[in-house]
Amino acid sequence: MELSKLTDNFLIKLRTENTFSTADYEKLKSVLIDKVAEWKSAGSVPVKDVLDIVFLIDHLAGGSRFFDEETTIKVEDACLEIENIIENLI
Repeated sequence: MELSKLTDNFLIKLRTENTFSTADYEKLKSVLIDKVAEWKSAGSVPVKDVLDIVFLIDHLAGGSRFFDEETTIKVEDACLEIENIIENLI
């Protein structure tokens, strides 16, 4: 499945239902880890994927005043984890 579709699915549930879908996040994270290996090997990242990642991190870092405490912690942890995965490009 393509990164943008996974990102959209995850963020739609997060923003419209205030629900952190662990299953969707794990799929997204797995694809992202694979993509980072691809990108590193290729020496470049497609613009569309960069935009998807920026959008994802922006929404995770922005949080929401409507999240319960458990969801807030999951969102903060996911943001840090995504940033750490992206750092593997260096």
